[in-house]
Amino acid sequence: MPDSPSVDPAAAIRTHGGALPYRTLDELGVPRTAVRAAVRDGGLLQVRERWFAVPDAPADVVRAVRVGGSLTATSVARLEGLWIRDDRRLHVRVPRTAGRLWSPSPVPALGPRIPLDRTAHGVCVHYRTVVGRSTARDGVVLALAEMAACAPRLDAQIAVDSALSLGRITRDDLGVLRGMLGASRRRIADEADAGCQSGTETIVRLLLRGRRVPHRTQAWIAGVGYVDVLVGDRLVVEIDGEGFHTGPEFERDRRRDFELAMRGYLVFRVSYSMVMHEWPAVREGLLALVERGEHRWGARAREHERDVRRSLARRHPGA
Repeated sequence: MPDSPSVDPAAAIRTHGGALPYRTLDELGVPRTAVRAAVRDGGLLQVRERWFAVPDAPADVVRAVRVGGSLTATSVARLEGLWIRDDRRLHVRVPRTAGRLWSPSPVPALGPRIPLDRTAHGVCVHYRTVVGRSTARDGVVLALAEMAACAPRLDAQIAVDSALSLGRITRDDLGVLRGMLGASRRRIADEADAGCQSGTETIVRLLLRGRRVPHRTQAWIAGVGYVDVLVGDRLVVEIDGEGFHTGPEFERDRRRDFELAMRGYLVFRVSYSMVMHEWPAVREGLLALVERGEHRWGARAREHERDVRRSLARRHPGA
C-alpha cells in the first residue's frame, strides 16, 4: 500500500489500545515512514522492537508489551473500571509458543534487556494463542475469560457481573464468554447478574443463591426506589459503598431506611468494610435472619403491611 501522509499513526494506535506493532499498523494502512517520523517528532515512543506506543498510553499496556504479550485478565478489568478485588499483578497473555519473556520495566538506552522474573516483577503470564491482529491489550470478553482461568471463582464472578452492569459486555457476549471457559467455570457466565452494581452485592447474591434463598438484586419498592438486594418478601440488604460516612447520601439512605421500616420491611444495612473484612459475621447474621423467617411477611406481618400502606396513603397521597 502506498504511503499516505493523511494517515495519523498516533490516532490509529490510540484507537487500538495505545500500542501496536508494525505488522498491525501495516494492516491498518499506516505507512512506516509516518511511524518513523512520529517517533522522531516525539509523537510516538518505541517501547519494544517493532512496537510503538503513544506517550499517553496506559502504563500497564506498555509494560505488557515490554514483557512480550498483551495486557489481559484483571489488568484489563482494572482499566475498564470494573469492580475487582485486590490483585496488583500485571497480567500478560502470550502465545502458547512464546519463548523468552522480559521485564516490564523500561530498558536502559545502553543496557541489556532483563529476563522476566515473574515473582520479582509481579507478573502473571497467561498462555493462549489468539488468531487475528496483534494488539497490546485484550478485549473485555477475552480478558474476563483469562481472569476466570486465573482468579478465584468469586473474583471472576464479581468482574463479570460488573462488566454486565456497566455495559462493557452484553448478554450476547456471555455466550461467547461461556465458550471460552473450561467446564468448571461456565457457571460464571450462566449465573451473571446485571443487577449487581458492586462486588459486595455479588458476594451477598452468591451466598443466597448457594443456599437457594429467593432474592432479587436492584429490586423496586414503591415509595422508596431501588434497593440493593431484596431477600424473600421483606428483608432488604443495603450495602454502603467504600468511604461512605456522612453527607447527603448518608441522610438520603437513612430516610430510605425510615420509609422501609414504616412499610414493614426489615433493613439489614452493612458497610463495604464489613462485607470485605468481616464477612463470616455478616454471613452468619444474614443467614440467621433467613432461618428465623424474617424474610417472609407471614399472616400477621401481611396485616401489618396493609395497615402501614393505608397509613402511608393518607400521609403521602399518590406514593
